[in-house]
Amino acid sequence: MGITGLVLGILTLLISFIPLFGLFAIFFGIIAVSISLIGLVIALKHNHEKGLIIGALICSLLGGGIAYSQYAALNAITKEVVEEVNKNKTENKVKKVTNVRDQEVAFVLDHFNKSSQTLTDENGLPLNYEYRIEILETKPLGKTKVISSSSNSDKGKDGYMNSMYAELSVSKIKLKLLFNGKQIKDVDFISQTYERSQTNPFLDYYNSSKYFKKTLSYTPGLDDKSVLNKAIKTFTKPNYYRDFIGRKKDKDAKFENEYINATSDLIKSSNILNIKTIEDFQKVKVTVKEEKIKDEAIEETTNSKKLLITVDNLRVRTSPDLDAEKIENLPLNTVVEFLNKKSDNKTEVTIKGEEINEYWYQIKTPSGNIGWIHGCCFEEK
Repeated sequence: MGITGLVLGILTLLISFIPLFGLFAIFFGIIAVSISLIGLVIALKHNHEKGLIIGALICSLLGGGIAYSQYAALNAITKEVVEEVNKNKTENKVKKVTNVRDQEVAFVLDHFNKSSQTLTDENGLPLNYEYRIEILETKPLGKTKVISSSSNSDKGKDGYMNSMYAELSVSKIKLKLLFNGKQIKDVDFISQTYERSQTNPFLDYYNSSKYFKKTLSYTPGLDDKSVLNKAIKTFTKPNYYRDFIGRKKDKDAKFENEYINATSDLIKSSNILNIKTIEDFQKVKVTVKEEKIKDEAIEETTNSKKLLITVDNLRVRTSPDLDAEKIENLPLNTVVEFLNKKSDNKTEVTIKGEEINEYWYQIKTPSGNIGWIHGCCFEEK
């Protein structure tokens, strides 16, 4: 048993020095050590010579140790390689999720969320998060023809008439993020606009207006997909006026279907659903075609109101806020176009010692700028 253990021990020792293959010597080492230990126990029991067996045990343990060291080193290298591969995969995944644009979107959404909350610091002082939207450039994508449920010759017969058309446009907007009144970041986005216009001489029976415009917008990257779905649903849904007791005429279905088809075709041909980034916006070609509305009654109702400025150097601002950025100053007696939109809340200003609490009104200046003016300083022309 001593000779067998010694032979296996020497074999284990020799094989253990071979790179990579040497780790398999550990199996020979286990057998050699086992035989040598059994031989040692027998020699001790019968008081036999122990030198050969001790030499076999030393060779076996030495070879097995070297073989195990190779195994441990290879195992460590393998583990390190696996960890590095997994690390690279994780880093690549994180890079995809946290690229610069994604970080900007996350920052803006977080700012929006904080803007709607009442927040304070550790000392109880208010933290004021604000944001403002500035339209940098707008490109019209197209408009439908005017679909009318009545012609000039039908006015007397129908007792009512109704006309609708729709327009699509895409804008490059700048979101200005402010913290405690100080601007901290500007981020550019794309905003899709879905606008449905309706004219009807009898609308004033209900809302004191013969002209109605419904505008919805969707900002890819910021708005939820449900916002886009709502915009498209409203944009393509006809809203034809019935007579005063709500009766539906047989031919109304024809005009409703015409409108649905026209708006659906416009969405497809405009490619608006694929315009989601600044790069997409740069490639947009303006394809809008002017449609003349021949019906005099419709022309009369679609004309926007003209406002006469009654003070000198009236400031036009980017949003309905006294702190909003100024676009231009309007001289006394300037005529501007009212865009049928006013602010939700009133703002109090002092003009020549008189306090005036009024809404803000969105207007278009003679130079083509679109902005907001306070209701203190104009009259209808």
